[in-house]
Amino acid sequence: MKLSVEDFKRLYAEMPDEELRSLDRQELTEVARQCYDAELKRRGLPAEPARRTLQTIAAPEEPEEIAPESEEVLEAAVEQEEEEDLAPAAIFTLRVDAKAARARLQSAAIPAFLEDDTLAGGGFRLLVAASYVEQAHEVLRATQPA
Repeated sequence: MKLSVEDFKRLYAEMPDEELRSLDRQELTEVARQCYDAELKRRGLPAEPARRTLQTIAAPEEPEEIAPESEEVLEAAVEQEEEEDLAPAAIFTLRVDAKAARARLQSAAIPAFLEDDTLAGGGFRLLVAASYVEQAHEVLRATQPA
């Protein structure tokens, strides 16, 4: 399942300011990025968060150069992830439970989205990229209250 423009608009409109601002714009697909920018503008939020000035204590190391063939592999992996279908990792009856689970997945570096399917009787579906489903299940099982 791929998210449409309307799905992204609804998703971002539901997020509190802090949660919306926590998204890394550079990690979003082009469609998601446009919806993200529009939601920031609608709310009157700045495009870039205020940054604190930090004093460097030690000189940073020079980054390792990536071999050209490695760059091609990396780009192919990024393109594949952007085109990957979404799959449900869990379904919740309460929005608060679904949002808490989404936060747990996002804190484990698993991109997750909520789909409100309550009108069709399906509850709140927590969607992740198909390749992350098993990892998402592990995170959700590990963080369930005893």
